[in-house]
Amino acid sequence: MLGKGERRVWELIAACARRRAAPLSAQDACEAAVAALTLGGVGVSLLNGGRLEPLYAAGELGRDLLEAELTSGDGPCTDAMATGGPVLVADLADAASGRRWPLFTVTAHTARLRAVFAFPLAIGAVRVGALVLGRDRPGVLESGEHTDALLFADAILTLLLNERAGDGGRAVPAQSLALGPEIHQAAGMVSVQLDCDVEEALVRLRAYAFTHDAPLTQVAQRVVHRHLRFTPDPTSPA
Repeated sequence: MLGKGERRVWELIAACARRRAAPLSAQDACEAAVAALTLGGVGVSLLNGGRLEPLYAAGELGRDLLEAELTSGDGPCTDAMATGGPVLVADLADAASGRRWPLFTVTAHTARLRAVFAFPLAIGAVRVGALVLGRDRPGVLESGEHTDALLFADAILTLLLNERAGDGGRAVPAQSLALGPEIHQAAGMVSVQLDCDVEEALVRLRAYAFTHDAPLTQVAQRVVHRHLRFTPDPTSPA
């Protein structure tokens, strides 16, 4: 039997689904969380091959949250997955955040993100993804908001598992984010261009995105459409 808080969260999610005239999905949970917690954005990523893959986004800053995560390769979501507990950052402008996530904080500031709260999506000790919440102003999650965030995380995990079960084990976003596939394709192309492995190619893509103040997805699109090509570093003379 659901508790009062759980019931309220599921009612909010169901209301979003009714507005879409569609079955309940994790996208509805993200939309409900944005409204209920007064957020600028919400993002959900799943762990795939050791990396967090963007799946759902909601709110004005939802996509920016996932872009910051992708472009930097670090940040609260990465730490939440590593520790298995929430990572709550009330002010990304503080010195501690800059030292802890030097790339993420710069990327997040560009996207007007000022506070970020990440929660692992886990089944027992197995972590399958992360929920990230963002605001365009600094400030902590109040006690009630923190409780609701945990309830939304549980609901999203349940919905994701249902979606995967209904789709042969694959989770497919209700709204295509187009944040993941082109990055993989670009990394493969860059690995050929530089004669390196895909992990090194991804590092080079991230470095280019960061130094040129561009989203990683934008850089990946330029590579895929052959508007950008990476060349090996010149060999030093013997």
